Amino acid sequence: MTQFHAWKTLACLLLMLQAGAGSTPANATEVTVSAEYRGGLDFVHTSRAPDFCTRWPGQCNAGPALDLPISYELATQDKEGGGAGYSIRVPGRRQVTVTNERSGESYSLEFEILALGLQVDTAAGAAASRPVQGGCAVAGAQNAGARSHYLWRINTPAQPATCFSARPDDAVDEAARLRIGELGLAYRLSTPSPLKMKPGKYRGRLVLSVGPGADFDLGHGVAGLTTDSLGISVELDVVHAFRLEFAQGSEQVVLEPPGGWGQWSNRLPHRLYRDVALRVWSSGPFSVHLRCQYNEAQRCGMRNRANEHQVPLHVALTLPGGFLHSGQAVSRLPLPVGEAMALKLESLQPMLNQGGVLHFDVGKTQVSEMARYPGMEYAGDVTVIFDAGM
Repeated sequence: MTQFHAWKTLACLLLMLQAGAGSTPANATEVTVSAEYRGGLDFVHTSRAPDFCTRWPGQCNAGPALDLPISYELATQDKEGGGAGYSIRVPGRRQVTVTNERSGESYSLEFEILALGLQVDTAAGAAASRPVQGGCAVAGAQNAGARSHYLWRINTPAQPATCFSARPDDAVDEAARLRIGELGLAYRLSTPSPLKMKPGKYRGRLVLSVGPGADFDLGHGVAGLTTDSLGISVELDVVHAFRLEFAQGSEQVVLEPPGGWGQWSNRLPHRLYRDVALRVWSSGPFSVHLRCQYNEAQRCGMRNRANEHQVPLHVALTLPGGFLHSGQAVSRLPLPVGEAMALKLESLQPMLNQGGVLHFDVGKTQVSEMARYPGMEYAGDVTVIFDAGM
């Protein structure tokens, strides 16, 4: 008789991105990108909706966005007196390295800007409403006298070109004052599948310069700029569900030969075994290993209560096709002893109420050894640990 215990855990993953090195400038502006995973196939972004979402809800419904608390002035006007010209070039795709605070595991993510929202105030409103040229296309425009609101689509987010409201050969002089503010952006954050990410907190940070010729290039004639640096922190809250269920009585496993002892009255069975069914719910990675009352040749063992003779016990796991170990199906996968040898499993998709099997087996050689002591009972405790908090 082999006693069996299964531990089950509920795993929670809260991660934050951290990237970029060096100290933060004293006048840096900070923004936060946030998202969460609570089931399904991907993250759900939870960043606070920027102001331009009230004007361009379609953009915000299509993907995440955030405010940029940056404003500045331009003292320029084109030679024909038609109004102010201005240009902006947003930074291209950036890598962000995120690290699990507990395990040290790191991932490289990509952040890129898809659209830019802005408000333009000028005494010459007509020029401010010119169609954008260069690296952007107008996705939305609302004009009210000297105040205009725009949503510019970035044509090539990986490597953006400069977006400008006037021809690049327009001559300018310092005659009119242009005020630009209420900046916001729509973005894309490319992450690994949360189904493969370990629980824990991941932190990272991306720092971008702001100003003429900077990462956020605001063109020439900039005055009254509220910041010269933008720090982007990303906070991801991922909650993986993990649950195991066993039939009542599964905590005690009695090994028998195929078909029961009645069929083997005159001959020695080639094996003793028992399969224990289980149900599993999982949306993320987890590990499995054994803890033994008796260790025997890197396996758990069973001991003869009378003379302490031991035999090794083979324990294996089978799970449905959505689970993988090292890219392979989990089919009679031998389970190791000790946390250091734990097998890491992952799921291709959230697996809900799927059936699996734990296999307990003693082979023919061990059965022959046990037959030397007829009428004796072999027993041992085996703890199968499923760890979703690895």
